[in-house]
Amino acid sequence: MKINRFFTFFFIFFVHFSFVCAQDTLLVTPLLINKPIVSDSSKLDSTKVKSPPNPKKSALYSLVLPGSGQIYNGNWWKTPFVYAAIGGSIAYLQFNQSRYKRFKTALELELAKKPHEFTGKINSAEALRNLRNKYDKNTQTSYIGVVVVYGIVAIEAFVDAHLQNFDISDDLSIKVKMPGLQFVYTFKN
Repeated sequence: MKINRFFTFFFIFFVHFSFVCAQDTLLVTPLLINKPIVSDSSKLDSTKVKSPPNPKKSALYSLVLPGSGQIYNGNWWKTPFVYAAIGGSIAYLQFNQSRYKRFKTALELELAKKPHEFTGKINSAEALRNLRNKYDKNTQTSYIGVVVVYGIVAIEAFVDAHLQNFDISDDLSIKVKMPGLQFVYTFKN
């Protein structure tokens, strides 16, 4: 019974939309902007012709100095985000490293039965060892995080340089043509 309803619904749906026609009879012509024709190529200002950025150069610049690949691509607004990401990962690394050193020193003093920074708060060598190991693991993970963020910044500059000339004009469209349902993809050459 449900299958019959299902097929009936789709039959009615497709029959209904097979008779759909466009009501607009006016054609919209695209606005054409005529560029001035230069009869003499020596009059062209070659300094105004901008070539697309080289992706390899962009990635190399970004590896040498983070953010310079983004500036080379013309996306200077991304530079603060680059420095925020790298600065945040380095700050997290330093935080974990300082905690690791503090707990390592406290553990050595605890094992030597001397007073340390956490005397009275943490009196067990096992607890100090666990905290030291935790911050050691976090420090190692932070090193990986800094390298990953650094690599992502370079990859982003590389990909952005590749996509500088990517065409996102109105000619990329899906047009439904009748009779029936057909999808027509139009790509600009």
